[in-house]
Amino acid sequence: MTRYTIDFRAVPGKSSEAMQLFSEMKEYFHKTHQKTLDVYYQAFGAPGAFQATMDFETLSELETLAQSIRRDPQYKSLSDRARSIFTSDSFTTTVYYRL
Repeated sequence: MTRYTIDFRAVPGKSSEAMQLFSEMKEYFHKTHQKTLDVYYQAFGAPGAFQATMDFETLSELETLAQSIRRDPQYKSLSDRARSIFTSDSFTTTVYYRL
């Protein structure tokens, strides 16, 4: 199993917009790609911190999804909105393999 994670930090005052965007992204991935996007809001620590995760059976499955969403205008629209909601220096991506 492979887990893809992205950490984000919302621009101050935009956490509610971030939660709405994540709700739309969860729906998009479920309906369009039959994938579950899990989103977490950090309870303590940096304000406005979020983490999104998605699990894949193989790295190849992750790569296939990544190629697909790069060409999808609906995903591009969601992604473009994220640029005004999250700080540009806060995006951190990590891929984990289950042992």
